[in-house]
Amino acid sequence: MLKKNSKEYLYLFKLYGSHDFVKLSHADILASNQILSAIRPRDLIKIALLESNRKEEEKRCKVEEELRGNQYRIHLHGNSETFSGESICRNIDYFADLNPQEVCKIAYATGFLKGRAVSAHIGRAAAEARRQETPAPDGAGKVLALRRARPR
Repeated sequence: MLKKNSKEYLYLFKLYGSHDFVKLSHADILASNQILSAIRPRDLIKIALLESNRKEEEKRCKVEEELRGNQYRIHLHGNSETFSGESICRNIDYFADLNPQEVCKIAYATGFLKGRAVSAHIGRAAAEARRQETPAPDGAGKVLALRRARPR
């Protein structure tokens, strides 16, 4: 059996003939020949496979956290770094080990924010063009725009 601790896995073994349990890490098991001989070979194989899978998973590139402003904390090659969505989209070959679903999510969010920025820029440019085309009359500062009353 295994129990997950902060960064390492602890394996829980029951001592035969008593009600006691022993918690051992992978390093503890490998350090002692006496412990290695006391554990069943089937369990040793299972522990070795779990440890190799855990090490493979640690090496993989994955998104640890989504930050504000289209920033992502990515676990890459054993350390954690912060990247913007645009830099991830521009250098996608650098993030080849990243899960395809996470890549699509990052690309979608980046494109969405970029589209909103373009839309806001177009809206501001259109409003500026309307202001420049129609000059305000002399008394326009004193006129209030009235809204129509809604029928009840």
